[in-house]
Amino acid sequence: MAGTDQTVGTAFSAEDNDMLLAAVSDQLAAGVFPDQDGAVLARLVEGLGDQRGLVRFGFAERLAAIGLPAAPFLRRALREHGNVAVRRAAAKTFTLMQDPQSMVTLGAALTEDPDPVVQGSAAGALAELGGGAVPLLLAVLENPRHSAFCKGLAAWAMASIGARGAEKLRPAMESPLADVRAAVVGALGDQIQNSGDQEALTLLHQALEDPSEEVQAEAVTAFGKLQHPRFIPVLAASLESPHPEVRKNGALALMKCRNGAGLPPLEMAQRREGDGPLAAVLALAVTLLRRSLGTGAEDEIRSGS
Repeated sequence: MAGTDQTVGTAFSAEDNDMLLAAVSDQLAAGVFPDQDGAVLARLVEGLGDQRGLVRFGFAERLAAIGLPAAPFLRRALREHGNVAVRRAAAKTFTLMQDPQSMVTLGAALTEDPDPVVQGSAAGALAELGGGAVPLLLAVLENPRHSAFCKGLAAWAMASIGARGAEKLRPAMESPLADVRAAVVGALGDQIQNSGDQEALTLLHQALEDPSEEVQAEAVTAFGKLQHPRFIPVLAASLESPHPEVRKNGALALMKCRNGAGLPPLEMAQRREGDGPLAAVLALAVTLLRRSLGTGAEDEIRSGS
């Protein structure tokens, strides 16, 4: 995998890149671009190293318009190019191209490239591929040699895929790894939001009983994002959890729901917490929810605060 020490230093001038971009744009508009010309395609990839952001984006758009003939050149750049700007732009170009054949290269960039921007862009490109990328992302989460940063990006990509990968996500709820189950829970929340999937909703309820605090907390957050009054009791019950992270996520979810039914359980939890570690979170949740309901000033006067 290429290093990150070279961020600039393209062999071509700004004028060279401008002329090439204009010529290729004209050819694409006329439908006569020589997409089998490897030298031109390789030169277009080098244009991704231009120091001007708009010009880099222009090259990315033209490469995406050329499509699959450009993919091998982009894959090679993503794997091997010494200029990190080119690798970053190559990864971002794949979000425009959505080429399933580049999935393995994108997975390697996510887990092996030393540049975090390249890794993040590779995760974004994998998310654009939809359900087909779920097995690869699950493998990243399950591999103990990968960093927490890589796993976080993989979890984010899975959540972004959401409903598009639901069928491949569900079996992963049986994974022995809490990281994997938590990532799946986040993606299932998106599935429910988009389609009202009852099976996904059942799995989300089951996640509230998961032995892992992390999975339970993720489930509470997912219920909060659904923004439906019928889940207020679920969020209220989370305030009685023995796990601090679950209680915190429940308090924040109730705060964001802007529903008066969430205020009594929050106030009760605040009294129960006293000076405990979540006192500040609960105080903030109560104050902001009161404010959103238009009751904050009255309560503050009544309590003398």
